Amino acid sequence: MVIEEHIGEEEWEDFQPTHVLSPDISGKIWTRINKNTSSPGVHYPYFRWMAAAASVVLVAGLSWLFILKNQKANRLSAETAVTTKDILNNTPQKKTLTLSDGSTVELLSNSKLSYPENFNSLKRDVLLNGEASFDIAKDVAKPFYVRSNSVIITVLGTRFTVKSDEVNNGTKVILQEGRVMVKITDSSSQDNKKEYYLTPGDIFVFKLSARVLHLEKDKDDCYVFDNYPFDVVFDQLQIIYNTKIIYNKAELGNRTFIGKIDKKDSLSHILKSISMLNKFGLRQEGDSFVITTPY
Repeated sequence: MVIEEHIGEEEWEDFQPTHVLSPDISGKIWTRINKNTSSPGVHYPYFRWMAAAASVVLVAGLSWLFILKNQKANRLSAETAVTTKDILNNTPQKKTLTLSDGSTVELLSNSKLSYPENFNSLKRDVLLNGEASFDIAKDVAKPFYVRSNSVIITVLGTRFTVKSDEVNNGTKVILQEGRVMVKITDSSSQDNKKEYYLTPGDIFVFKLSARVLHLEKDKDDCYVFDNYPFDVVFDQLQIIYNTKIIYNKAELGNRTFIGKIDKKDSLSHILKSISMLNKFGLRQEGDSFVITTPY
């Protein structure tokens, strides 16, 4: 049937079809319409897969970042949580200490050594106040550092003695075996950029109030004093001969000593020569020598 012109609203409402489809045919048509018509919710299976994949990557990335941060935090925590031992020897006898690397230290009376219970993988570092003798286990990959006042001693494996004077802010290093490098760490010292290498028998003396003093042995096995203050000379002679020399630093004035000392000579002979040349008084009291005011 062909409709040749528009019908009104009332006619449309009153319109009654002359032919009606059977329920079977009507059901099949409705099923086909549903099958070929998009539902109100549009589906994008490709983008859904991409979103799921991106979510997996994001979760994995965040998990890995968390693991890395956790490992770094644990590592930093392990490095900073180093247990430090502070050993004070308040007895009249030497106290022998064995460090985690196998090095041994003889800590003298009224001396203190601070060191980590276990050295880390990069270096071995200790702090000394007082006097101690060190026998260091050799480890080229991990240098051993001894800090004392304004001096730092670097060593790979050797035997040496360090004596710090807290009152005068001074440090002495006596090398018995091997080789060490000594450097001044005090920024106010004009010699803080220099490195001093010691060989067996050398004695390094540093006082913050004076210049750096490095006593060396020459090829004739003589100790060389190059314009050293007399208090330093007497201190080093005490170490070399293991004999006490008593003096008043103020009475010595600003005098200095230049010369060589052969260890084959007796301490008595050396002190008599120095006293005669510089008009010092000298006497012996038991096993000690006393230097008196110049006459």
